[in-house]
This record gives sequence, C-alpha cells and structure tokens, in this order.
Amino acid sequence: MAGVFYYIKRIKKMNFNGMFKSIKAVSLKTKKPKLFIFFDMVWCGFRYGAGYKDYELIGFYKLNHKQRDSMITRGRNDKIVKKLNKKSYWHLFNNKNEFNLFFSKFIPRNWVFIDVEKVKSSKEIYKNEEFVKFKRFIGGQSAFFAKPNSGQCGKGILKIDTISLDSFLKEHNIDIDPGYKLPEDGEIKYTAEMLKKDAGDLYNNRAKALFKYLMDNELYLLEQPIIQHSKMNELNPSSVNTCRLVSIMNDKDEVTILASFVRIGNGTNVVDNFNSGGMTAKVDVKTGKILEEAVNKEGTIFEKHPLTGTTIKGFEIPFFEEAKNMVIEAAKMSKNVRYVGWDVAITENGPTLVEGNQYPGHDIYQVAEKLDDKSMGVWPEFKKALS
Repeated sequence: MAGVFYYIKRIKKMNFNGMFKSIKAVSLKTKKPKLFIFFDMVWCGFRYGAGYKDYELIGFYKLNHKQRDSMITRGRNDKIVKKLNKKSYWHLFNNKNEFNLFFSKFIPRNWVFIDVEKVKSSKEIYKNEEFVKFKRFIGGQSAFFAKPNSGQCGKGILKIDTISLDSFLKEHNIDIDPGYKLPEDGEIKYTAEMLKKDAGDLYNNRAKALFKYLMDNELYLLEQPIIQHSKMNELNPSSVNTCRLVSIMNDKDEVTILASFVRIGNGTNVVDNFNSGGMTAKVDVKTGKILEEAVNKEGTIFEKHPLTGTTIKGFEIPFFEEAKNMVIEAAKMSKNVRYVGWDVAITENGPTLVEGNQYPGHDIYQVAEKLDDKSMGVWPEFKKALS
C-alpha cells in the first residue's frame, strides 16, 4: 500500500510538459510511436521506479527486462535515501559551513563563513567583526571561491581573482568610490603620505563594494582554491576535476564504496559538474583507472578531452586508494546519513573533501549512450551492500 501512495504522490508532482518532451525526444531517436512510448514509460515507472527522465537518459526504451531491472532508478534511489538518511540530519550536508566544520579533518584548505545574521544585526554593514574577518581572508588570497551556503551541482559559485579585482567589479557593474579627489584647480600636489592614504581608502572601498555584492547575492562561504594534482591537470586544467565516490553504510556499520566516477570540466567553466556542462566517466573502484570514454548530459561521447587532447579511458587517478580510505573514514563519522555521494579532489599532497551529497544523484550511474544489449546496471551491487 505504501508503494501505491508513493506513486500517487509522484504523479501529483509530475512535470507533464517535461514528460511529453522526453516522449517526443525518444520517439525522434527510436522512430517508435509516442503512444507506445507513453505506455511503456508508465509501465517502467510502476515496475522499476523509473522516472520519465530515467527512461530517456538511461535508455529504458532500448533495454530488455533483465537490463531494466538492474538499473538504479529515481524511485529506487529515493527509497535508499529515505531508508538510510534521516532527514533531520540532512543539514550536515546541505549547510556547507556545517559540513566544513564537521569534516574539517579532511578539508585542509583555508575557508571562512560570513554570518549574515551578525551583519544584519550590526548598525552598519562595514562596522562589524564579519567584515573584518572578510577583509583579513581576502587579504591573504590571490583568488578565492565564493559559494552559497547551500545548493549542489556547482550552481551559483564564483571564482574571484583579488589581484584583478577591478575587472570583477566592472564585469558585475559594481560601482565604488575611488577614495581620492582631484584638487579643484586640477593640479595634483600629493605627498607620499597622501598617496598612501588614498591607496588605502581605495582598497577599503573595493573591499566594501565586494562584501556588499557577496551579501546581496547570498555568497557567504569563501574558500581558498584547491590546487589539483598535476596529473589531474592533464585531463583539464580549467577546473578541479573531482571524483565522486558513492558510499553506503549498512546496519552493521560496514562501509562499501559502491561506485566511482570522475567529473571533468569542459574547459569553459570553473566547475566540473555533470549537471553544469561537465562530462563524466566511470572509474574502477579497485584500481582507480577510468574504464570508459567520458559523456556529457547531452549524450556526446569524448574519447579525448576537447581542450587537452588527453585520452580519457585508461587514465589513472592518483592517490585513489587514499581517497577511498578517506571516504570510508568520513562515512563512519556520519551514522545518521549512511548513503552519501562524496566529491573528492586530488592534490599533490593527497585527497581532500570538496563536499558530500546526502541525496546522491543517480543519473551518472548509467547513461544511455554507454549502454548496449549486454550492459547491466548497478542495482544488484546496491542491494548487496544494503544486506
């Protein structure tokens, strides 16, 4: 009965416009009638817990029953999350400040969180300890990332170069008081002391303008950039190419690394996320070697990276064993959230956590363009880890 209510709930929330777009896309690809695809899509929803995007992206339209039943679908993923991850503890992963504090052992980079409530409660936005903390942080960084305190998929993240801060302020139409005034007669008669004061005022006004912009755009978490391993730069140097390691901890507190994928930036973005234009490829959990060509969300296959020309299949991730050990240790610290997608960066000194996802996306496990008539999904591995 619970299963019936689940599907009724899903139907009520369904985006029917999105569903019919998927039906049209599949029909164009397969030449099958839309009505047939509609009924098959509905059947797959009830039988395998597959959403309409699963049907399109995983390629249910070309799979037989055995293959379909081996896939991790939205419905199955949701049930695992509901079973293993207590919602009252999701904040530990949703709130990036809390995440960094709790898992600080695995986050050696510098970072600072601006408490917006303290800023709001102060009489002036620039006369409080949070602004002082902000100035101290940016003064020690040549560049930094500004992030929303919640959110996933790399959305809303900005990379700010403090050395060329004027370019950033200009690009975002941020006006600042230059901090100096020309004499009325137009003649500049500055002493060295006056010039030093004006330079200080100009820096302070830049900092004020940037601080206000970050507060207005709810970018409260500031982090030192991760300098990735030179080997990972060979894949793509324009973004940190992270590894997603998916862990499950059973009721015996045994942790299994179920799957791993490398996410590679496309050369045009500062993030590598699959849902933000990046590409992904499956990694062998035992060896750390990439098992296949990369694919992006549009289904384009990449044998080599379009920017670097590096061959993707067979590429070996450095410090992969250390990354697995770190994830297992971190997973054991989170007994109330037992199914996690961990994003790990690889530096010259080893792995470091970027973030954890208490609601891991399932769309990168199986992608239609990678599946043939012999391909099987990862659902049996999930069931084994849960037992």
